[in-house]
Amino acid sequence: MAAGPFAVASGLLLFRSVLATFILFHGVVCLGIPLMLLLKGRASPGDYGLKKDPGGPWKALITGAALFLAVFLFFATLKDRIWNMEEITTVLEGWGAGSMNPIAFSLMMVVGNAFLEELFWRGYALGRLVRVTSGRRAVLISAAFYSSYHGLTTGILFSIPFAILSVAAIFAAGVYWGGKRLETGSLLFPVVTHLFVDLAIIAAYFIFISG
Repeated sequence: MAAGPFAVASGLLLFRSVLATFILFHGVVCLGIPLMLLLKGRASPGDYGLKKDPGGPWKALITGAALFLAVFLFFATLKDRIWNMEEITTVLEGWGAGSMNPIAFSLMMVVGNAFLEELFWRGYALGRLVRVTSGRRAVLISAAFYSSYHGLTTGILFSIPFAILSVAAIFAAGVYWGGKRLETGSLLFPVVTHLFVDLAIIAAYFIFISG
């Protein structure tokens, strides 16, 4: 699991590239490790929660829409207090985000990020942890690793108080999504609601920062 934070740190601090980070973290770690185990026959899609949610998709869609509104309104209301627009733009430009195609960047940060992070943290990592410890402890450990590298990104982009608040919220989200994964046996709810959260963040980025 430490491979995740290491890949993000390497991509942003060593290569200073959003694209390199996506390849290292999302491609090599989040997709590559679970896929390798599948191809070797050491895991099945069901082990990763890649199956139907017994509750269906509607609860995930409704909850996701509510989270989208909450996250977007939070950024819209407090944008002047939590963001230094010029500083964030400079950092993102240094990571190559400004030179990327906006559609490709959005798909990468919303669809790719939501599915691949959930596949790794709530699919692969959580699935392995519950074999050796309790479900509650497994959820907390996976959420801690999941939120760890967000401390790097938020610490660089935001003020310290908001970075701490962000990491706490991300940890809570990891616990919530992990609990839902164990409750339903499926990744559907975590992936869908995570996608809506990322969509709110990227919408706020283009409206309040990039735009």
